Amino acid sequence: MEPIAVKKKSFAVPVFNGKHLLLLCVICTYALILHAQDRSMYIPPEERNQTQYSNQTVQAYNSPSRFFVGGNFGFTFLGDYNYIGISPLIGYRLTSWFSPGINLNLNFVTDKTIPDQTAHYTTIGAGLFTRFFPFQWLYLQVQPEYNQYQVKVKSGGTTIDQQTYHVFSLLMGGGYVQRISENSYFNFGVLYDVIQNPHSPYYGIPVIQGGINLGF
Repeated sequence: MEPIAVKKKSFAVPVFNGKHLLLLCVICTYALILHAQDRSMYIPPEERNQTQYSNQTVQAYNSPSRFFVGGNFGFTFLGDYNYIGISPLIGYRLTSWFSPGINLNLNFVTDKTIPDQTAHYTTIGAGLFTRFFPFQWLYLQVQPEYNQYQVKVKSGGTTIDQQTYHVFSLLMGGGYVQRISENSYFNFGVLYDVIQNPHSPYYGIPVIQGGINLGF
C-alpha cells in the first residue's frame, strides 16, 4: 500500500498576518512605554554602590538564588482538532548579562478534520538556550534544539501510515523583559529557526514566547 500523504502540523505560532503585526506593534509600544518609565529609576554606575537598589542587585548575583524557572503552556480543544503543549525551562543567572539554561518540549495533537481518519502528531525534544542582556530590559537568545517529530494516521482503528523525523533546529532572536517583583519577571520574545529543515516543527514560522519567569 502506498503511504498516505500527511499534511504536517506545526506547533508554533502561524505566519504573521495584518492582525498579528498590529498586535506585535501594540506590545512593542507598551514595552517602550514601560522602558521609558523605568529610565526615571536608572542609577548611574558610579552611584550604585551608595543605594539600596544596588545592594539588592549585588546580593542577587552573589547569592545562591540565581536559578529561575519558566516556560510556555498552551491548549486547544475544538472537537475535531485538539492540541496540548508544554515547554518548561530552567536557567541560571551566571552574571547580570549572561544566563544559560535548558528547555524541554512536549506537544500532542489529535486531528480528525479529514473524514474517516485520525492523525496524531507528537513532538518530544530538548535544547539549550543562552540569553545575553545588552540592557536590563532587552535580551538576545540563541537556542539549539533537538526534536523527535512523529506522525501517525489511523482509519477504523488501524494504523495506515506512520512517519518519524529527528530534527535539529537553531532558534535565534530576542525579546523584552520586565520586572514584576524581586524574584519574578515577565518576558516576551520572538525566535526563528535559521536552519529551516522542512521537517522541523518551526519550519517557515516564527516562534513567539511569553510568560513569567520565577527566581529561587
